[in-house]
Amino acid sequence: MDKPIVTVIVPVYNDENRIAECIAAICGQKVSNFVLEVIVVDNGSTDRTFEIASAFPLKHDNVKVVRCMTPGSYAARNHGISLSRGSFFAFTDSDCLVSKEWIESNLANLKNLDKNTILAGEVEFYRENEKKTEQSALDFENTFSMKQEENAKNGKCITANFFCSKLLFDKCGTFNASLKSGGDIEMSARVVQNGGRVIYNSQALVKHPSRNVRELIVKRKRIIGGTWDSSLSKASLKEKINFCVLLLKTFLGRSKKIVLETNYSLLRKLSIVLLLFKIFAVSMFELIALSLGKASNRQ
Repeated sequence: MDKPIVTVIVPVYNDENRIAECIAAICGQKVSNFVLEVIVVDNGSTDRTFEIASAFPLKHDNVKVVRCMTPGSYAARNHGISLSRGSFFAFTDSDCLVSKEWIESNLANLKNLDKNTILAGEVEFYRENEKKTEQSALDFENTFSMKQEENAKNGKCITANFFCSKLLFDKCGTFNASLKSGGDIEMSARVVQNGGRVIYNSQALVKHPSRNVRELIVKRKRIIGGTWDSSLSKASLKEKINFCVLLLKTFLGRSKKIVLETNYSLLRKLSIVLLLFKIFAVSMFELIALSLGKASNRQ
């Protein structure tokens, strides 16, 4: 029996300092029971990302580097899917480092599961040596971000560590290319609605650099913009108010968790709560700006 082709798709935008390490980690996979195909999709980078990535096909004939000028990582992922040969797909981000057993572990787990299944792999945070990352940001990430086991229980999976079969896309469709953020969650929900499942795989590890405070704020704006584009722009006033109430409850609930359920020092707890308030305030201001006609952030 021929070995299955697993296509790894990595969208990238202006990440010249990390894209080479990301591709190298993917190419370093243990390959024994599958054929590896890597498609890097540059989403209109204005730095040297495309040039750096384009050096890899010269050394690895299973790596393809292409461009997709339609803004948004989900448009880029769909472009990669359209060019692929794989019967299985693995998704990660350009700032992530995959473990050597990443694909083999996912294949082994999916073997005994219905093909209408998404595997949500573990995401672990680390501090990059050459970047200033505040302790409050690292604490925030480790406490609240990318909780894949929790995501899977809620029928969700993020594309930092997302594995599935081609049959799943054939049945449920690809990512919503119009979304700037949250397309992985929307896709997961569609799969579940079609009778599929999201299963957590602790063995499929991907390491993600912790964002610093500035990056957390940028991401928050993008998430709010994605939510606005997908559901809030045409929502009623009551629905918009309910979303604001949800943001407030999230801020209060997370603050309570930090104060009462963590072993951080008093100073670290205070720093995280202040960061949580900043994220809440930025969310509210972004909603106001969007309601006044501001375009959502593309990245």
